[in-house]
Amino acid sequence: MTMRACWKTLAASLCAALTITAAAAADAAEIAFSSQRDFTEISLTIKDTYNANPDSVALEITLSQDAQQRMAAASGAALEQDLTVLIDGKAVSTSHVQSVVDTPQLRVAMSRQAAMDLLPALLGMNAAANPQGGPAAPVVLAAPAAADTHAPLLAAAPYVVQAHEVTPPSVAESPAEAAPMLAPTAQEAVLAAGAPPDLATPPAPDPAPADAVPALPPPPPPPLAIPSWALGAWLPTSATASPYADINQGDPVAIYANAVDAINCNRARLSILDSSNARVRLQLAPDSQCVISGVPVDRLQLSPALEPGKIAISLYSRQDDMNGPPSKESIYRRR
Repeated sequence: MTMRACWKTLAASLCAALTITAAAAADAAEIAFSSQRDFTEISLTIKDTYNANPDSVALEITLSQDAQQRMAAASGAALEQDLTVLIDGKAVSTSHVQSVVDTPQLRVAMSRQAAMDLLPALLGMNAAANPQGGPAAPVVLAAPAAADTHAPLLAAAPYVVQAHEVTPPSVAESPAEAAPMLAPTAQEAVLAAGAPPDLATPPAPDPAPADAVPALPPPPPPPLAIPSWALGAWLPTSATASPYADINQGDPVAIYANAVDAINCNRARLSILDSSNARVRLQLAPDSQCVISGVPVDRLQLSPALEPGKIAISLYSRQDDMNGPPSKESIYRRR
């Protein structure tokens, strides 16, 4: 699990319909997850500059295929109702379901105390003692033992030497009963004569087996590719939620397998820096001169949103650090 401080530039209201928030509902439906069996990736955002609630902690998870199918079925059955999410036996959040959640990525907001209670199970510290995903046992650190100056309990016992009488072999054996003696080798004969062996002569190497097959080199890793959820044409949405329609702000963007297209970015060639189910980082060619929504783009980062059919696109200029805040970031929907 990686713990990092995530940079956000969008208002919290943009993700209000997408993020599961901590709440209490007595009559809500439930779906239970095990962090050891159902999560393939876990990250914890402990600090968010743009979060209006400083006591809130965001848990970002990637579901396994089985857990994703269960989430889609549970959210579909609880449409326009409350749904409570349980992780390792703990109820961490309750939200009102507005649409079916069928993407592998989820973002759960919870209090810092709830995150501290859940952290030992996320780290796998009590997975053996709690295989069914029940409540996690508290972590207890044992006090260091006092120094002991006595002799160690595992000290070795003294050896006892016992004398045994050795009977020499009989010399009255007949020649037929005596074991045959092998002729000495050339080196043994030289040693018997008192001459030192020839140390400069290396020993003869062992002959290689006739059926030895040379080891094959490992296959090269597969090339990086942009996942299907990031490909296609995208329209920017408004930074303020509207119950009637999405308001376009900024330039439309089209992501291809080897190029990025926009109004002032004529199919700029790209290379893939990083690609996973959680994010995609792209590097544009140095001579592309690509401008998107007023930003001279050098790199892009694509991240899936919790709402199906939407992604977050972060635009970085040449002066921006890709591990820091981007020049501009917006939520896009499929055209």
